[in-house]
Amino acid sequence: MKKAIFIAAILFISCGKNSDHHAITVPDVIQANNTRGNITGIIFLYDEDGTKLSDNGYVTVSIDNSTVSTTTDATGKFQLDSIPAGTYDISYSREGFGTGKIMGLYHAATNHATTVISKNESMAMNSSLAINNVVVQAFDPALQQLGVSGFHIVPVFDNPGGKEKWVHLFFSDNNNVSASYYQAETKIKASGSATQMNNFNLTTAWFESQGFQKGQAIFVKAYGDGFLADDYTNPLTNQTVFPSLSTKPSPVATFVLPATK
Repeated sequence: MKKAIFIAAILFISCGKNSDHHAITVPDVIQANNTRGNITGIIFLYDEDGTKLSDNGYVTVSIDNSTVSTTTDATGKFQLDSIPAGTYDISYSREGFGTGKIMGLYHAATNHATTVISKNESMAMNSSLAINNVVVQAFDPALQQLGVSGFHIVPVFDNPGGKEKWVHLFFSDNNNVSASYYQAETKIKASGSATQMNNFNLTTAWFESQGFQKGQAIFVKAYGDGFLADDYTNPLTNQTVFPSLSTKPSPVATFVLPATK
C-alpha cells in the first residue's frame, strides 16, 4: 500500500512539472496533453530598401499573455512547441526591426497536429532617415485656375546615394501631430530634394475626404519608413502601430486648406 501511494505521488509531481512547461493555463492536464501541437511559421527580414537579408534569424516569437517564446533560425523558420488547442495572438520582434503581430490564430492541435502559418510574415529594418524639414507648396496658379487646388508635400533629408526612400506623412488639425496622434496619413517615396514635387500631389478634395474643412489650418509631420506596409492595430489600445518608422521625424509644418477645390 505504501508503495502504491509513493508511485502515485511521483506521477502527481511529474504531471505538475509538465503542466508548467508552458505558462498557459489549462483546466485539465491530461486533456491538455491530448490536445497539444506545435505552431510553425516563417518570418523574412528586409533592409530599408526592400532587399531580403540572408540571415533571418534572432527574431523573438511569443504567444501573447504567456511566457511561451522561441526564436527564428537563419532561414526565418520558428516553432512553438506543444501548445494547447486554442486561439492565440502571436507577437514577434527583433532589435532594429520593431514589432509584428499574427492575430486570432486558431490552433486545433487535433491528434497533436502542427498548425502551419501559411502566410510568411515580413519585417523591415527600422528606417534610419532623419527628416530635416517638410516643404509645403501650393499647386501652380495655372492649375488652380482650372479648378484644382492642393499642395505638394515634400520631405527634405540628406540622401547622398540619391535612391528614393519611403516616407510616412501624418496630418492633424493641431500641432501635436505625430504617428500616434493624427487625422490622416499617407506613405510616399521621396529623394530628399526640396525641389522634387512629383508624386506628392495632395488635392483639397483629398484633404476634405479625410475630414478637414476648407480654410482650416493643417499640421504635418514626416517620418522615414520601411518599404513594407507593415502597420497593424494593437488589440489592447486599438491604435495603429507603424513599426518601421524612424525615431528622427521632421519638425511640424503647417498650411491652410484653400477655400476652392
